[in-house]
Amino acid sequence: MASINDIAVLLTKNGNRLIPINNEDISKIELEFNASLPKVYKQFLQLMGSSAGVYMQGSSVFYNELLSLKEWANELLVENNMQPLPDNAFVFWMHQGYQIAYFNLNDGDDPPVYYFTEGQANNAFELKENSLTDFFSSQLSFTY
Repeated sequence: MASINDIAVLLTKNGNRLIPINNEDISKIELEFNASLPKVYKQFLQLMGSSAGVYMQGSSVFYNELLSLKEWANELLVENNMQPLPDNAFVFWMHQGYQIAYFNLNDGDDPPVYYFTEGQANNAFELKENSLTDFFSSQLSFTY
C-alpha cells in the first residue's frame, strides 16, 4: 500500500504539478463540517488539495468543488429514491455526477471508503476500500 506521500512522489516524478491547499483552507473545511478531518485526508489536501495534474482528472475531488460535494451527492441519492447521507459522512470524491465516495468522519485517521454508482442493481453504498489510502492508491490505476 502506497502512502499519500508515495503517491505524491510518483505523480511528481511523472511530471504532474501538485498544488496543495494551506492549513487555513483545511480549517475552513473543518469549520464548515464541524469536524476534524482524518490525518490521511489532511495529508492529501496538504500535498495536492487544489490539483494533481492528470491524477483523478475528471473527478470532483479538489478544493474548488469540495464544499459542494455532499449537497450534490444527496441530490443524486434523492433522484435514485435513496436516503440522504448520514450527518457524519464526508463526501470527498464524485465522478461525472453519477459516482460517489465518502468516509465517516469518526472512523479514524485512515477511514474506510464507501461507494455508490448510479444504476447498480441494489441501489446501495458498498465498502469500496478498507482505507482512504487504499482508495487514493487505487486511483493511480486510472492514471497510469
